Amino acid sequence: MSPGSPAPPTHPGCLGLWREENDRLVRQWRVVAQGSGQSLKQQAAHHVLGGFRGLLHKLQGLPSALSVLPLELTVLGNTLTLEVSLAQRFMKDHALDIQRGLERVLNAQGMPLPQEGDLWKTIFQNPFIPSEMLSPLHHLLGLQGAMWLTDNRPGDLAILLCAMMNSQYKESGVPLLGLTEDLLSLLSVWDPCFEELDAPLTLQDARSLRDVLLTTAAFHQGLQELHVGNLPLALSSLQKAAFSLCPRSVLTQVHTALGACLRKMGHPQRALLHLLEALKADPGQGPPLLEAARLYRQLGHTASELESLKLLVEALSIPHSPRTPLFSIGVELLITPPSPASSLYCGTQSQVKHMLASRCLQTGRNEEAVEQYLDLLALLLDGSMSQGMQCSVFLSGGSQAPRVPEVFLETAAALIIVGRFQDSLTVCEELLSRISLLVPQKLWLGQGGPSLRPVLSTVPPLSENPSEDLFCLLWASAAHLLQGQAHSGLGARKEALEEFSRCLELLFRVQPLDRVVDQGAGGDIDQGLSGDVISSSEDELPSEICLHRKVLQRLKAVTLISRGLEWVAEGQDARALQDFLLGVQVCPGDRNASLHLLRVLWRLERREEAVATYQRLEAEADQEQGDSEGLLPQYLESCMNRIQITEQESLLQELRKSLQRPTCP
Repeated sequence: MSPGSPAPPTHPGCLGLWREENDRLVRQWRVVAQGSGQSLKQQAAHHVLGGFRGLLHKLQGLPSALSVLPLELTVLGNTLTLEVSLAQRFMKDHALDIQRGLERVLNAQGMPLPQEGDLWKTIFQNPFIPSEMLSPLHHLLGLQGAMWLTDNRPGDLAILLCAMMNSQYKESGVPLLGLTEDLLSLLSVWDPCFEELDAPLTLQDARSLRDVLLTTAAFHQGLQELHVGNLPLALSSLQKAAFSLCPRSVLTQVHTALGACLRKMGHPQRALLHLLEALKADPGQGPPLLEAARLYRQLGHTASELESLKLLVEALSIPHSPRTPLFSIGVELLITPPSPASSLYCGTQSQVKHMLASRCLQTGRNEEAVEQYLDLLALLLDGSMSQGMQCSVFLSGGSQAPRVPEVFLETAAALIIVGRFQDSLTVCEELLSRISLLVPQKLWLGQGGPSLRPVLSTVPPLSENPSEDLFCLLWASAAHLLQGQAHSGLGARKEALEEFSRCLELLFRVQPLDRVVDQGAGGDIDQGLSGDVISSSEDELPSEICLHRKVLQRLKAVTLISRGLEWVAEGQDARALQDFLLGVQVCPGDRNASLHLLRVLWRLERREEAVATYQRLEAEADQEQGDSEGLLPQYLESCMNRIQITEQESLLQELRKSLQRPTCP
């Protein structure tokens, strides 16, 4: 049978029987869908799907014919709808099914298949499409659009709608004015053909699919514009999604995104109203609680912020059951889970608990911070043991997850703040026992990042990523620093001095590459640089490497100051002076180091050096201090707080008075 040949005999022949079979399956499913019992619905859905697949196999087993194609495309659409609903996602085979259906349309019209091009475009370029085929084609177009939206291809859908509408309006003779490739505008004006009264029944018509696509596209566009900071357009798109018909779970996300958008636009009260609507729509969702915490923090309402985080921790502790199949293609099926960069991403329970513990510590709720940190540490360790992980858990996480060693260190720092020094020592010992074997013997830090140099060290690389070796060294150093501060709190100065010295020994294992070259060790030392360019200017280095250097500098300075304070307590001001001088050298511009140096110089009656140090401090007072302080780890900031001079103003005032006294002749 050639393309375009007459169809098989109609009712009461094969075509009529196939039409009755399609309608019977649709009615059967409608009856079952209205009943209760999810397992029964699942069984019935698979039974109905088997019927549709068998019927489609019969229809596609014959040469394509114009008189049969409306039924065939309808059965194809019903089959795809039920398959996607049961699988809760589109698959590659579904795209092939649509392609095969379009190829059969072209064959039936006697049109050649395009060598390279869009089948949809070729079909709509045809000057004549039978009216009875328009409705199933629009239905199939809706399924194609749903697939493209899940693949993040809104542009392809916009081009398809443009081509389809231009074709229709050309046939009607009515000019289409102002048509652009803006997807929301195209979906708004798309008017799928009504199904004829005697048309084969469908599980989901084209108009329902159009509404789903419009809501999904508005939501996706709103999130994208919110991410790039185009807030007015984000607000407009999200409002369109909010006013459409969508399930509660999606409505929660829409209102949460609206709350985030309005918060960034400076409308906190309107943002709060949307967050309340989000919680009303689905109280068990986490994103609105996290966004509420952000909003309260921006407003300075710390108690409400922490309460929101506590509620979020509880919400994330409740296991969520898998989505119940709806047996139709809805908005929730086309919306992918939020990425970590999205405003709707609320993280894991451990991430939120870390945020809660950190905020408690930052806001002076130290006892509560300790309890939160200890709970978090237990949660992380239980999770690592249940998953069979050991040390590897400490070298994973990602940008959004708290690194487990840093949780150890922050816990130890919080314990020191509340005076639980022995517990802090125990936490640090536990961390060191887990990472001591991962600490490298020598590291070189250059523009390309931390670089292991086997030429100068007999120790082989400990990991494939040298940055992890640097992190292990920093964590071990910080653990010894915290142990030193804990021993100092217990009054054990000898042990404190030993821990500070161990910390410094680890920190000085990291050397800059320019220092290696300056040693003039010859060609052998320069081998293996892998093209690293050595620069003396930090402005030319990547931001990550600059942060590494800042952390190294701060750790060295804090440790030297901490050891210097122990020497002061021992009455050895001369040895303290050496450490304070080194602290100023390794971290130029560090005000704490300069103040401690100034005080010990004054005590040693080295007036000229004290005056010079004071004058340098006064000159630096108006400059920006600690540009990267907010990027430093929380545990390091806690260590820095413990070495601050509380009476620095009185010390500076004493110096000012001394400088104002007239000198003796």
